[in-house]
Amino acid sequence: MQTDPEVRRYVGGQPWSLEKAQQRFRNEYLGRPTKAYGLWATILKAEDKYIGCCGLRAAQDGTGAHLGYFLAQPYWGRGFASEASKAFIDLAFTNLGLVRLLADVEHGHVVSEHILQKFGFRYARREEISGSGRIILFYELSRTQWERG
Repeated sequence: MQTDPEVRRYVGGQPWSLEKAQQRFRNEYLGRPTKAYGLWATILKAEDKYIGCCGLRAAQDGTGAHLGYFLAQPYWGRGFASEASKAFIDLAFTNLGLVRLLADVEHGHVVSEHILQKFGFRYARREEISGSGRIILFYELSRTQWERG
């Protein structure tokens, strides 16, 4: 995924070399998630294949977390990001008792914005990354909003 220019354009930066992507995967993803937090490998059971990662990153205030998902391009548009998002939203509010979830999206990534909005996330603010031309949109979902459905 990190070597794919289309995937990388939504997370900022240029595609990585295969060596750099493999090294980061081994050093930062394998075995890193705790019982609740971290980016978890997303495995397509039908193919027994790693297709991305998704999960929660704890917010510094302890009352919330950041939702994230990152999928290889051949698996876009098949509902996997929605399925993973729902599972981690449920985990955050039901099992962890968090009061809010945050998410950020590269401006122009309308599919990810749609997924967040589908689950009740509301636009909070935007931030332009100085010197890069990137604009990041920030979304938030409270447990109260989620419970109202």
